[in-house]
Order: sequence, then C-alpha cells, then structure tokens
Amino acid sequence: MKKIMILNGGEFHPYNQFVNILKENFKNYEFEVFQEKNILASDKIFNYEGLLIYTDTKNFTKLEEKEEKNLIKYIENGGGLFLLHSSIVCFDKNEKIQKIIGSKFISHSPVFEFELKSSNSHFINRRIPSNIIEDEFYFIDIFEQVNILFQGYWYGKLFTLGYIKNYGNGRIFYFSPGHNLETFENKDILKIIKRGIDWIIKNEKEEKEIKCGIIGYGPAFGMGKHHADLINSTYGMKAISFYDINKERVEQAKRDFPESKVYTDLNKFLNDKEIELVVVVTPHNTHKELAIKCMDAEKNVIVEKPMCIKLKEADEMIEKANKKNLMLNVFHNRRWDGDFLAMEKIIKRGKIGKIFNIEIFMGGYEMPREWWRSEKEISGGILYDWGAHFLYWLLLLIPSKIKSIYGIIQKRKWYNFSNEDEVKSIITFENGEIADVQSSSIASIPKPRWRILGEKGGIIQTDTIKVYKYENGMSEKIVPPLKTEYFRFYNNIADHLIFKEDLEIDILIARNVIGIIDKTIESAEKGKLIEFNP
Repeated sequence: MKKIMILNGGEFHPYNQFVNILKENFKNYEFEVFQEKNILASDKIFNYEGLLIYTDTKNFTKLEEKEEKNLIKYIENGGGLFLLHSSIVCFDKNEKIQKIIGSKFISHSPVFEFELKSSNSHFINRRIPSNIIEDEFYFIDIFEQVNILFQGYWYGKLFTLGYIKNYGNGRIFYFSPGHNLETFENKDILKIIKRGIDWIIKNEKEEKEIKCGIIGYGPAFGMGKHHADLINSTYGMKAISFYDINKERVEQAKRDFPESKVYTDLNKFLNDKEIELVVVVTPHNTHKELAIKCMDAEKNVIVEKPMCIKLKEADEMIEKANKKNLMLNVFHNRRWDGDFLAMEKIIKRGKIGKIFNIEIFMGGYEMPREWWRSEKEISGGILYDWGAHFLYWLLLLIPSKIKSIYGIIQKRKWYNFSNEDEVKSIITFENGEIADVQSSSIASIPKPRWRILGEKGGIIQTDTIKVYKYENGMSEKIVPPLKTEYFRFYNNIADHLIFKEDLEIDILIARNVIGIIDKTIESAEKGKLIEFNP
C-alpha cells in the first residue's frame, strides 16, 4: 500500500474533516498525518511516495534551512508534492520553493459561487466537467512553465486554479479549491484529489479507447442512435458496431454511422473481437437473455432500464457478471436529472431532517399507446417504465434496507391493452420509513410527483420544487433544479473501464428496483404483505 504524508492544520479550513474524508474514500493509500512543519527536516519524509500539504500560515511559517533543503531533495529524488488550497501561501518567504513549485501567492477572493473550468486535457481532469462550486479564488503569479488544468473567471478574466509541473524526478500538483467542507463533498472534487495523488506518485492509469457495440436500433425514441451519440461524445469511447434483427434498421444505422459495422446475425456480432462493451437497447423482456449471451462472449454489458422483469433474472445477470469478472450496469441516466439532484442535495445536507415518508406519483388519465410498452408480457407492466426511474431515485433517498412490500393493482378501463391501469406499491423500510409509489393511466385528478416528509420539514414537487422548513416558524421556498447532466453516465462507464474507478450506478440498487416491482405484483396477486430482504 502506497504511503502518503499529510501535513495539515490551522484555523481557517476543515482540516480534520478533510483527512477523515480521505481515509474513508481512498482506502488504497496509507495516510499519516503531521501538524508540525519540522517533520520536513527529518529523513522520515523519504519513506513516503507522496506529500500532501493542506494548511495555512497560522500553522506553517517560513521553512527553516534544513526543512527547505529536505523538501527540495525529496522532490528532486522523485517524491510527489500536492499543494491544496491555502498551502500555496505557506511558501511566501521561501523563494527557492516558489521557483520549484512554479508560482507565488498574491491574494485570495472572498467565498463566492463560480464555475471551476476543466480542460479535459490530462489524467487528473479527464472526463471531469466544469463544475459550479462555492469557494475562494487563490490568485497566484506563475513564473515557471506549468500545465494548467483548471481555471475560473474573476471580473471577466481567466485565472489559474490548478496546474501540474515536473521538477527533477518529482511531480507537483497545485489545486486551489478547498475552503469549506461542501467543496470536499463534491464527487468531482474528490476525484480530482484522488487522481492528483495518483499522478504525483506516478500511479496514473493509461488511456485507451473502449470500442462499443449496440444491440437494438429500433425507431422508438431513436434510443440506439441516442446511445451511440452519447458514446461517441465521451472521451475514450467509440460505437463501432450495431446489431438488429431488422435489416432496414441496421441499414439506417449504417447511414447514421457510415464507418460502423452492422449485423443481423447475433453470433457474428458477438464474435467481433473489437467490441469490449455491448449496450442492450431492446424491449424489457429480452434484457436478461441478451445480457447473458453478451457476457458469455466476454463482453461488458449495459442494459437499458429497467434491468429486466423478474428478480430472479436480475440475480442471474449479476451472478454471471461476477463469475466472468465483467462489468454489468443499467442505463439509469436520470440519476442526473436536475430536479432530482436539487432535492437530493437538500436532503443530504439535512435541510428537512431525517426522511420518514415519501409519496411518488406518475401518470394521468389517458389510453396507453399502441406499442410494445403497453403489453405486460413484453414490458413487464406499467411500473417498469417511469417506475424504474422513480424507484431508483427512492432508494438513493432512503438508504435503509427494505423490509416489506404491499401491492395493489387496478384493471378497470383500458382492456385493449394488457398492462395494468394502475399499480400502487407501499414499501416499508427497516428504520420505519414508508414509501407510497403509484403509477396510473386512470388517475383523473393530478397529484404531486414527489411529496417528501422529514422531521424538520418537507419537499413537494409539481411544476416547481417547494421546500418547507419548520425552524422558528414555517418557511416556504421555491428551489430551482440543478443542471441535468446525462453525459455523466458514459463518462463514469469510461472512468470505470479505463481508470478502474467506482461505478456511479449501483447494480444492486438497480436489482432492488426490479425486486420491488416483482414483489409488488406478487403481493397484489396474493392479496397479502410480502417480505423482501434484499
């Protein structure tokens, strides 16, 4: 395990919380923390692959001669140096160090909201989009050649907020954000920090291109083309092959992507050795069989949501992926819907207290369309469409284990199609939370999409998101949605397959979504409560 020395402490920033976040999230490193700069005078620093400094001048003044010489020697000999946020100030009186790190602190701004612009030009910021954060600018004078990775605007001018450089055999990474705890709760910031550590100790991952094949190029919503476009817009991924049973559809794929290969024979498609990842974009009842065949052909697999129809199928798919040591994931791209992200942020920050009740509604009063999604044998039923999205969201908001499910099915109006007219699922969780999820095509009176109750307030969403809080009286506030970012799904898939980073979409949550729907239907058919202990 690689050893990283952390030199931190002071009074202005969340130093101890930051260390805890590192230890919790980056378990492949052994971190040792020191709060006195005189450790730099010791030869002990040469026992560490990397040195991360996150401190301020209340804890860190001018380096003494021995400390300065040791630090320079450490970097020259191949040690990695990561300077975070206010640490750049600490070398204000050490000109030799300033020349080595390539910059000098000038001043800093107040805390304000700005866009941290990412150039997508290096391992550290590859596929990391620009982010809106609330932090400080640290203004620096750069007087050595550096590779700028992050920038931000201040009064209409771009300023450097992150760069890398080499010195001797060592590497240096400076990253400006880090004033408050909320900055370190941002997953992209944590990824930058993790990769920054990887890079300074020469542990970065090699780039490569993931070649992808798509099964299903049907005209409904143009989803096959949609996936191919998303893939081709993702750095490090390319859609090269298409399969469909319909010759006209693969001919359309060839017109849309002239350089691609097209197949109407599944075995020939799966025997294409170039394909590393297959995306299954077909009716719900085919997902399990196609995913298994792809994994038997040694392909990583993404299936459109829902994952499948039956819980047993989901378990078979996961078992096959584990046995083959392959990636299996589900296209729950709406995990990055802006309205959900806004509500999730409010809940995670404890603004309405602990959640104990959630009501979800989707639908209205309208005859279903004449297509396969209206046929239960193919689609699985009414709850498998939008319900799959809402249930995935629900399980992110209530992380407690599911305890039991009670289902109610109505078939009263639309006898021309086999889907249920309405399904209601009442879900009880281990810690006492309750969710009421309803999908209907016979609901003549509208309801809010979300009604979320917490111990200190609640959220209701219709056309807008309203937050109610009860602290010193009741307050009501309309909250705008955050930015919808569907591109993050394939960014994350590339990061996983190329850089071995964690998947954002949890396959076990996707599996439990299917379990909830499956057990809801079972409960309704049997007319009793069903225990579900995933």
